[in-house]
Amino acid sequence: MINFSWTPVGPEQTLLEIRTPMVRVGTLYRLAAAIYCLDLDIYSGDVDTITEDGETYSQDRFFLRPVEGKERDSTEIYHSLGVLMETLMSDRIDPEKLLQQHNRSIPDPSYFMDEAPDLVFDTDSDRNETRFYIETSGRTGLLIHLSRLFYLSDINIVTATIRTNNAGRAQDQFHLQYRGKPLDEDLCRKIENRILGR
Repeated sequence: MINFSWTPVGPEQTLLEIRTPMVRVGTLYRLAAAIYCLDLDIYSGDVDTITEDGETYSQDRFFLRPVEGKERDSTEIYHSLGVLMETLMSDRIDPEKLLQQHNRSIPDPSYFMDEAPDLVFDTDSDRNETRFYIETSGRTGLLIHLSRLFYLSDINIVTATIRTNNAGRAQDQFHLQYRGKPLDEDLCRKIENRILGR
């Protein structure tokens, strides 16, 4: 069962808090796809994996705003988002099909890389994870582009920090695992090439 709340926090800005009992590869991609299909942009947020009473949960907070020129009634969005998330998390439909049904496509990587992005991969041995940092243009769709690549590569996002600074640049950090271990150098290079559209 998904628990989520939707709280207005300013003009055309909303805080979405989500807790799911599922921690698996593709959870962020599923959420990002649902949000993207509703013409909303995640400009800031936190993705966490927590353990309580022996159970593991995904607990996420996202600050959303409408995509420019796509303003909609917040009550309608809230209802639609709930339905989409329940559908996605129960595996009745996959994110790729959802995007097709809403006639949405993920922009080409060059859309986010109009200048050379900063990309850093390093291993956190204490946490048995790879830390990945990217700084680039904070354009709508970047998070779905990244989370989709991780999903298609069977990479789990353990935690993430999504930020857009005042200059409109994305400054995002992800802690990643591949089958419970840090990513090896080969996989890091493959992911980097896919992010850059090579």
